Amino acid sequence: MYNFFVQVAFRFTAFFCSFALMLLTLGCAKDINNKEAVKEAVMKRLANVSGLNMSGMDIDVATVSFAGNTAEAQVGFKAKGASESMLSMSYKLERKGDIWEVKSSTRGAGPGMGDGGSQLPAGHPPAAPGGQK
Repeated sequence: MYNFFVQVAFRFTAFFCSFALMLLTLGCAKDINNKEAVKEAVMKRLANVSGLNMSGMDIDVATVSFAGNTAEAQVGFKAKGASESMLSMSYKLERKGDIWEVKSSTRGAGPGMGDGGSQLPAGHPPAAPGGQK
């Protein structure tokens, strides 16, 4: 009889611990549906592009929309201390676990950019079309 109670107690404890661990795991899921997480993904993408002086630029995620595991963001770039964005980019992102990953980008219009033409701001290194490397 003693063994029966020990086995029941052990099974109950194992079940309770498993249930508590599952709740803890679900409760700690990282919420990445925010501008900061999108900005982090854009910064990571730009870090892979050689020649960009990111320390001399301010990046502003103007708008972002989330739809399940995808997101679309409008991002403005300006020189540090400048009041207006020099360049606007559209980014398509995909959720990969607890981070966003940039899948594609397209150049938009910005002050001095005309209709989103091919000219980059003065001193900007050449960039491949559509954000390709």
